[in-house]
Amino acid sequence: MITVSHEATAVVSKKKLAADPSTADFSVRIQGKIVKGFVVRRGDRYFAYQNVCQHLPVTLDLNDNSFFNHDKSLLQCQMHGALYEMETGLCVGGPCEGARLRALPLKEQKDQLIVSFPDEVIAEEVFDE
Repeated sequence: MITVSHEATAVVSKKKLAADPSTADFSVRIQGKIVKGFVVRRGDRYFAYQNVCQHLPVTLDLNDNSFFNHDKSLLQCQMHGALYEMETGLCVGGPCEGARLRALPLKEQKDQLIVSFPDEVIAEEVFDE
């Protein structure tokens, strides 16, 4: 279950991230704008990113929660093939090599993850549903 509070946050249940590695995507409406993001689990660590490729402004997963390359060692843009490290968001291959996904602040609680949205993320151009 994913919910949004009044403080520009999303709550992601850890149950959605049971596999290792795994991802959970989400969309939230903040100040009338849709912001898309995802959480990735690798080992016992979690990372959150805005769901925007750094090559061209499309979602990495093309809206189907498919974020990995063939062997699940890297995140991959399904449109351009750009490859990103899960832990850092650094593009290590493809048309935007050297760029980084925008990391979102993440707080871990017992059964859930709280993802925050900084003002600069909310102010950016966002996708329509």
